[in-house]
This record gives sequence, structure tokens and C-alpha cells, in this order.
Amino acid sequence: MITIDNLNKKNDCFIRYLFSDEGNENIVLDFINGVMIDLNFQTFNNVVILNPFNLTKYLDGKESIVDVKCITEDNQTVIIEIQLQGNQYFIRRSLYYWANSYSSLLNKSENYTKLSPVISINVLDFILFNDIKDFHSCYLLKEIKHNKILTDHCMLHYIELPKFNLNNNKEKLSSWIKFFKGENMSNLIKENNIFEEVEKRCQSFIDSDPLINAYRKKEWNEYFYKDMMNVEREEGKLEGIKNEKYLIAKNLKQMNIDKASISKATGLTIEEIEKL
Repeated sequence: MITIDNLNKKNDCFIRYLFSDEGNENIVLDFINGVMIDLNFQTFNNVVILNPFNLTKYLDGKESIVDVKCITEDNQTVIIEIQLQGNQYFIRRSLYYWANSYSSLLNKSENYTKLSPVISINVLDFILFNDIKDFHSCYLLKEIKHNKILTDHCMLHYIELPKFNLNNNKEKLSSWIKFFKGENMSNLIKENNIFEEVEKRCQSFIDSDPLINAYRKKEWNEYFYKDMMNVEREEGKLEGIKNEKYLIAKNLKQMNIDKASISKATGLTIEEIEKL
């Protein structure tokens, strides 16, 4: 049975519902401000959701490529994505999504003065930057020698959930990270009263059969994807080991080492060695 506390808060369907369903503006605003406060950036008073959650479109795969897209009172665009798995190529992906959002601000023949900042917030359930200990990092366009920011139009936040621990006391942001990681809702409400509203929306989500069915489907897809990737990873390791054995055997053969010794050293059969 799915309850508020065992609901996977990183589930794609749930996140899109929580952060972009109409009426949830205060919730996503609180999260955005938590991210901004953490690194001493300006906060916002309100947001308008640009891609309201639509279950039919979601099930048909026609939803926006980013999980959440909204605009602030001073015309800054904020895009949010939750990513469960990835590697170094995610950096390029996040840049692409930022660039796509930035370029879409301008219609053909419009003046560049109409462009405004785009803030990208990426919540990751994997480690992207091995050389950085902080779970929250932010990148801007800067001049290298003088450390001068070129523009505030490009801002990319990366929040790496595996790096977070309970000693990371980051006020609002800390509560949200705990939320994503499955903290008990009653504890979160004590830290930040926005979670009273979040709790109600979680219950509404659970009580909706169409929503919870979409949630379960996404959970199964994610499970099978992880399982498939683990199998392919293990098969790749075995293939790599076998290729290495072939290379060693080939080199030993060129050194005129007898086949029996090569077989003993590599584990390859005499027949396999003869084919090299």
C-alpha cells in the first residue's frame, strides 16, 4: 500500500504533479527560493507555471522535456529537472535544455534586449562531480583571469542527493533534500510549514487512481531500466575481460610462447589460441 511516507518523491510523474500542477505555485516557489537562498542569490515573490501538469499528455509522452518550467515576477525563467541516473554527459544535456529555453524566449526578428535570465535547477540522484564535496554547486559564465561574471542570464544549479547528509544544515533547502530522500512528513512540517501543503497534495495524488497508476507504471519502467543496465554492465565487464585475454594471448603467441603455456596463463582454449 502506497502511503505519504513511502511514496517515492523522486518519481517523475509525482514531481511533475507536485511542482507543476495548477494551484501548486507556492510549493515550487518555496523549493526554488530554498535553492537560491543556499548560495545567497535573490529570491522571488511568485511564479507562474508555464507547463502545467497534464496527465493525458504525460501518458502520451507529449509533456515538456523538462519536468517544470515557470517564470518569476521579474521575468526570469526557471527550469527544474529531477534525474535519477546519469553520467558526465548529463552536463551537456542540462546545457542543451538551458540553451533551448533561452533561445525560445525570442521570436524571429525580435530584439535581443527581450532576452531574460534562465535558471536551470537539476536535482540528481547520482554523483556528477567527484572532485566537489558540496552537494549543491552552481555554474555561471565567468572571465577566467579576473573572475568577472559575464552575465546573470546563465545559471546552472546541480544538487547531488547522494552527497547530502543530516549534518548539511541548509535551512529550507535541507528540508527539501530530506523530502526527496524520503524523510517522514511530520518531521518536515516541523522544519518548514510549506510541507503542510505538500502533505495535502501528496494525499490527493495517492487518492487519484489515474495518477497513482501512472506513478506505478513509471516505477516499473525505472526498475526494469536499472535491471537492464546492470545486466549490460556485467556483460560489458565480462566482454572486456575476454578481450584483454585475447590481446595477452596474441602478444604471447608473437613471442613464440607455446600454446599450452598461453592457455594456462589466459584460460583460453588451444582452439581459441590457434585462431588468433
